[in-house]
Amino acid sequence: MVLVTGCNGLIGKKLIDRLLGDGEPVRGLDFWRDRNLAAGVEFFEGTVLDDELLLDATADVDTVYHLMDIYNTTHNSRRRMRRINTTGTEKLLAAARDNHVRKVVFLSSGEVYGTSDDMPIGIGDPLHPVTRYGKDKVKAEKICQAAIENDGMDITIFRPTIMAGPGIDDPLILIILYMAMAMGDGNRFYVGGDGSSRFQLVHPDDVVDALIRAKDRTGSRGGVYNLGSDNVPTQIEQVERIKKTARVDGAIHVLSPAITRLLSIVLRPFNINYLSKEHVIFILSNFVLDCSTTKTDLGWSPTRDNVAMMAEAVEWYRKEKL
Repeated sequence: MVLVTGCNGLIGKKLIDRLLGDGEPVRGLDFWRDRNLAAGVEFFEGTVLDDELLLDATADVDTVYHLMDIYNTTHNSRRRMRRINTTGTEKLLAAARDNHVRKVVFLSSGEVYGTSDDMPIGIGDPLHPVTRYGKDKVKAEKICQAAIENDGMDITIFRPTIMAGPGIDDPLILIILYMAMAMGDGNRFYVGGDGSSRFQLVHPDDVVDALIRAKDRTGSRGGVYNLGSDNVPTQIEQVERIKKTARVDGAIHVLSPAITRLLSIVLRPFNINYLSKEHVIFILSNFVLDCSTTKTDLGWSPTRDNVAMMAEAVEWYRKEKL
């Protein structure tokens, strides 16, 4: 039996589909039951703050995939966000320990690194998160490490960079920003800074593949793995290639760092997802993770580069959002 917390999210749904396809019995736990949850999933409604629920959900479970978290405070208080992301992780691990769960796979985030002048960022590099979400994930990782060292638990941690592809509607994904603004504003593409920065993406399918690979790899116990694409282009190169690949026409407009930050401040009171504080941090910075350890230990490789992911996102955006 496999338990997936946060089963309503895109990664949760894709992971469940893979597990069911492999013949695994699956349980899901989330705030509410999504109407599109796959048939045959045993569902538990609630949060990772409910001790009794967690004991029931982890009973007779072999592997737990812990995906449940809160990314921002748009619909939740900062206190609730912190409790779900950190205290909830601690409570889940306690239930898993008490029920003798064999394996826990924890989905952290590349945001634990913050910004860095040295690229690519390796798993041994310092953690200096600059976002609330990143800070919560650092604390949750420390809780996982304590469970490994003190309780002998088998836990694997993944740090994906920004995810992009069909179904993703996330303010940190620049292609969604590009297309949302371009399609409604005379086909203009907006690039932050001077366009020379590089931001790495990762496809949801590749994230799921890594999670699956960790399940039965004994060598992954205590492992921390980065997830990201190969051959990361600059923003300008990216836009030029996506225009050609996705057959999208439009002029490229460069937004200076000062203008980008100003727009972020102006839009903040309107709760508009685009150009959030977190978005600005990444749009004006280089962000590329070193995934060599993941490839060596898990035999994993990304199947799409940034442009391929963005092309898929454009097609999904055209069909679903326009």
